[in-house]
Amino acid sequence: MRICLSVSEYFIIGFALVLLGRTIHYLAVTRYLRERGVLATIDRSPIRDWSDWAAYRKARLSDHQPLTWWYVLWAIHIVLFFWMLGWFAYFGGALKLGVLSRFVDTAADAAGYRTVFDVAQSGYRHWAFAASGLIFIAVGFALPSLMRLGIVQKSPAWMQKWLPRFFVAFATLWTAAAFVGTFVDYRRAVNALRNGEAKVVEGRVDHYSQESSNNESFDVNGVKFWYSDQVIIAGFNHTAFHGGPIRQGLPVKIWHWHRQILRLQIKTAEASAL
Repeated sequence: MRICLSVSEYFIIGFALVLLGRTIHYLAVTRYLRERGVLATIDRSPIRDWSDWAAYRKARLSDHQPLTWWYVLWAIHIVLFFWMLGWFAYFGGALKLGVLSRFVDTAADAAGYRTVFDVAQSGYRHWAFAASGLIFIAVGFALPSLMRLGIVQKSPAWMQKWLPRFFVAFATLWTAAAFVGTFVDYRRAVNALRNGEAKVVEGRVDHYSQESSNNESFDVNGVKFWYSDQVIIAGFNHTAFHGGPIRQGLPVKIWHWHRQILRLQIKTAEASAL
């Protein structure tokens, strides 16, 4: 099995979930039990959190309160359980971690072209970008504690009450929007390629230019392309500075849609010489 995340990205996601879970536990469970004087009377199980959650669930039900955070905590810990299994599988060789290469290297077709990029084969590549918002959600939950401990400068009472809520709400919306936006863009690009909506242009790369280490542009038969490693898109955006294949005069065949390169084929040197 292969997960399209680097080891560092996989670790960051797990760390963010741990931080989020511990913050919710402190702010929702521990504080709720302490306010009702329940915390000191809990019979501890071998796993302390389970005792707290059981007491929290019992107290919330007796108060006829919803169990939203109880469900959220269990969901986070279930995900973390599989995350830990992933590490064991990784070290055991059953799971491979690594960013899926944007490039494929197919055999040359009858015209001498080989495919080096295909959006349908590259997969959804922006998990880390969307998941990074989990860190800010955790920070939002931790803000009240950070203010009480003096780590963050104390603010007026209204700000202490509403700033963490606004921070969490904004970070949650950003995370959801980042995932939905990038995933929808990816699915639309794949559908455009498969449904024949993408246009095809064939010829040699002309007016090739590296505008900076992260941007490059070129023309093929009057069709202009521009992309950057730092722009989040579903299509091809791998510049030559970071190992991309585009060069001046290179014979290419490109499927493009809404100014994105959905499939990139390059003619082999042997076929070009014919």
